[in-house]
Amino acid sequence: MPKLVILSGAGLSAESGLRTFRDQNGLWENHSVNAVCNGATWRANFGLVHQFYNERRTQLATATPNAAHRQIADWQRRYKTVILTQNVDDLLERAGCRDVIHLHGFLPEMTCAACGHTWNIGYRAWKKEAPCPRCQSVRDARPRIVFFGEPAPAYRLLWESFAALTSRDVAVIIGTSGVVLPITELALQSRGYKILNNLAPEPAIPGHLFDEVFYQPATQAAGEIDRLVRKRLEPSPGLAG
Repeated sequence: MPKLVILSGAGLSAESGLRTFRDQNGLWENHSVNAVCNGATWRANFGLVHQFYNERRTQLATATPNAAHRQIADWQRRYKTVILTQNVDDLLERAGCRDVIHLHGFLPEMTCAACGHTWNIGYRAWKKEAPCPRCQSVRDARPRIVFFGEPAPAYRLLWESFAALTSRDVAVIIGTSGVVLPITELALQSRGYKILNNLAPEPAIPGHLFDEVFYQPATQAAGEIDRLVRKRLEPSPGLAG
């Protein structure tokens, strides 16, 4: 059965009002990356780290899925689909997607560095009065985010998903700069039909590696990408029987 692999980045959720990490108005603007997203320094910046992600969590409460999120959910209903995202928001899930693989963590959840317990706090700000439910540690409570310098266990699923694509399958990459993930290498190793959708060309992603390229907002490109996906994955009526 032909399958579809989706890989999304911050550009997918930008039209829902969630700022990206890489533009001039990005989330890093007033904070050093090493201060708020570094595995070696998060304890030293404990208060700032929690303030930063509390603000992101509160912002997420006001965001809603856009047409591109809903299109991905529709694809998953129709095809054998693997959804991988660099995003830590839950907009894909709220659009109806299931079993989303969050490569860099999940904002509505907390985790304990001491005992490994993970718990969901939704869109609430975390406070010291709410320690780890299992071991009661406060200083080990942290957002379930993969900080820079830490291993990302789900990357194995990313590489396996792209390596398993055949010439009958489709890969759609949406809204990523290619700076954090090696998009070029993923595209080179994939035998599937590859579609790229970014707001503009990215220096780290050679467009010629893709069969189709759309440089426009994800919500605007969704309809045309859907047409291509249907053409590749659905049998032609003329071949029936």
